[in-house]
Order: sequence, then C-alpha cells, then structure tokens
Amino acid sequence: MKAEFDICIIGAGMAGATIAAYLAPKGIRIALIDQCFKEKKRIVGELLQPGAVVSLQEMELDHLLEGFDAQPVDGYALLHGDQRTTIPYPMHHKGMGLHNGLFLQNIRASALKNSTVTQVHGKALQLLENDSHEIIGVSYREENTSEIKSIFAPLTITSDGFFSNFRETLSNNEKSVTSYFIGVILKDCEMPFPKHGHVFLSGPTPFICYPISSNEVRLLIDFPGDQLPRKALLQEHLDTNVTPYIPIDMLKSYQQAIHRGGFKVMPNHYMAAKPIIRKGAVMLGDALNMRHPLTGGGLTAVFSDIQILSKHLLAMPDFGNNDLIHTKIEAYYQDRQHANANLNILANALYGVMSNNLLKSAVFNYLKCGGANAQESISILAGLNRNNYALIKQFFCLALYGAYDLVRDNSANLPKAAKILVDALIIIRPLAKNELSLGTVVSGYFKK
Repeated sequence: MKAEFDICIIGAGMAGATIAAYLAPKGIRIALIDQCFKEKKRIVGELLQPGAVVSLQEMELDHLLEGFDAQPVDGYALLHGDQRTTIPYPMHHKGMGLHNGLFLQNIRASALKNSTVTQVHGKALQLLENDSHEIIGVSYREENTSEIKSIFAPLTITSDGFFSNFRETLSNNEKSVTSYFIGVILKDCEMPFPKHGHVFLSGPTPFICYPISSNEVRLLIDFPGDQLPRKALLQEHLDTNVTPYIPIDMLKSYQQAIHRGGFKVMPNHYMAAKPIIRKGAVMLGDALNMRHPLTGGGLTAVFSDIQILSKHLLAMPDFGNNDLIHTKIEAYYQDRQHANANLNILANALYGVMSNNLLKSAVFNYLKCGGANAQESISILAGLNRNNYALIKQFFCLALYGAYDLVRDNSANLPKAAKILVDALIIIRPLAKNELSLGTVVSGYFKK
C-alpha cells in the first residue's frame, strides 16, 4: 500500500490532462489513468472564451493552442430577423475556436513528456479506502491484460467527465438534461461576421456557430426537451426551425453539411456542484459541475478549477500530510464556487432567455445599444468578470429594459411587460439559489 505517486488522476480528458500538464513540471509525481488516449471527437468544448485563454496564459500553457489551426475569436454577433449587431470582447482579449480533440492531444502530449507522469491504460473501477474510510487510491482494469490492479496515492483526482463513475461517492449532485445539441461542421463557410461567435435568435430555439479551423465552422443547433430526438423528429426540427433562418451567405455550406449527414447529437446537462468532502479525493471539471454549453463557458470553468486546486496543492511542502491535503480540498471547493458561479448561472439563464420570445428580443435590443452595459455583459460572458452582483444586475437591467421598451411602444403592452419581469425571475431564482449564497452576492456588491 505504499504510495508511488503524489496524485492519481482518473480521466485524461480536458480537466485531467491539463492539471497533469501544469503540475508535472513542478516535480509532482502523477499517475494519469484513462481507458483510451486516442483523439476524441466532441462537438462542444471547441470555443475558448477569453477567460479560458487567460487561465492558460497564467499557467504558461497557452503554447498548446498552437500547431493545429485554432482560430482567434474577437467577439459575438447577434442576428435577430433582419437586424444584426456585434459586441467585441474587452480590449486586448480574444477567444479561440478549435477542434477539441486536437487541442486535447496537444495537452496530453505536454503532460506525458514529463518523467514525473506515468501513463496508465485502463478503466478505473473503484476508489480504495483504508480502515478510517479515507480514500487511498483506485483499482483499475488494465487495458491490455484485463488484470485488476491498484494505484495508491495521498490524493486521487476524479476528472472522468459527463458520465463520472465516482459521482455517487463524492457528491450529492443531481444531473438534469436541459436540451440536446445537434453538431454540424460547415466547410468553406462565409460567416456574416468573420472571427466572431454567432448567436441566431430568429428561430423558436437558439443555434450558434463559430470558426474551429481556417475552413471549418461549428454549428450547434438546440433541440429542446430531455428526450433524445429520433431521426425523423430531428430532420423536421432542422427543416422547420433552423433552415429558414440560416443567413443567405451561409446557406450553401449549411445545405452541403446537411446532405453529407453524419452530424452528432449530445445531451446538454445542468448540474450544480454539491461535493461530499472526503479525505484523499477531490472532483474536478464536468465530473463535479456542468452547465449548458450555449455560452461556451465550460473550458473557462475547467481551467479555473485547475488553477484554484493547483494553487492550494502547490502551497503544501509535500504530500505527506493527509490532514493538510484535506484542508486544501475544502478551500478549493469554497474558492471555486465563487469563481464559477457566474459561468454556471449565465449559461442556463441565457438558455432560458433564448427560448423566451419576449426576453430574447429584450436581450438583442439591450445589447444593441452598446455602451457600458453591453461591455459589462460581454465581460461576464467572456469569463473575465466574476463579480456575482454584476451578473444579477445586468440580468435584471435587461429585463427592465425589455419591459420599459414594450410599454413605451404601446401602453397596451403592460401585461407583456409584466410577463418579462416574472419570466426573468422564474429563470434566475433557482439558478442563483443553487450557485450563490447571500453572502457571495453581498460581498460582490461591496467589491464593485
């Protein structure tokens, strides 16, 4: 039972591979376990908001964005009927659009080149405990031999993603499917606004697109509901709710992509972080916390988690003190709640807004005005502004603006104006309850 490693990381996905790449050069002995280290094909995690890019820069890992045709993203374009507007990211900040699988392979290669990282091909089976119910490692089935083996370490990081096998042991989370995304790649597509993420508001449900290489655009189409769409329903959804709203300059690429077929469908989850703090183990990334991918905040949250956890772990003299490790885990869970609350609330709140015609129009008109409100809103979306008070303020400002706009246009719209305010409260209240404490909002107010 002697520990050969300081940390065992379960899952070499975006979270696990990145924390290994960051910590390994600092002399920390790591076992990185995954069933498959081949390139993965995913349809989300392909847009890095500026907040994610900043995190990579601060960890000195931003060079991993090079060498596979990743594309800079300057801001967002909103399209609503015949109206269009753009909102640039704050000055000197850019996002990146990329192929998730190629980016992940870069990160894995960076981690595995360190002599302090041991690559383990296998399926993690069970967390191992001592007589005091402290977690001391993990058992796994070796990929080549099918033998059951064990890895022992003072700290086990579970970062095995959407469908984590260890969530029941380490959290009280309740995972829900909010909708599905249909993923399509458009080749040689001319977007209305190059180097921008696009949000299309004209249809009954939202769809978005952004560049992922010099000649490819990722189109993500929302399919509402918690049931996987059958093929016939999916085609009907495209024909009725998407195709009529595709801009003319994108239509040829879109039709070619639909004709090629082979597009992927994936569930969109919401899961607030409700960890069970146990000695010897910690959860990281989507295994712990998920939000709707509409805002592209997933990698911002993952890299933020990695920075926060790493900061606490690197403050320790070594990994020989289990009580100190436990204290650092507690501090990490506290710190990450505040850091990622805006990302979690905004993602699901914005999805609720985009499925509500009155609020959708209010958002477009509010942001089209530009100025300080639009800039603060985009800085929150970009993951650069983590002030919880700023998010709540902007959300209700846009609802009030939408209500005022309706009444100003025609006093008979008063019931619609009231509905906007009620709907906004219905959307934001459960999310704020899940993600914020009163103290967090108040402290955010006084820090402003």
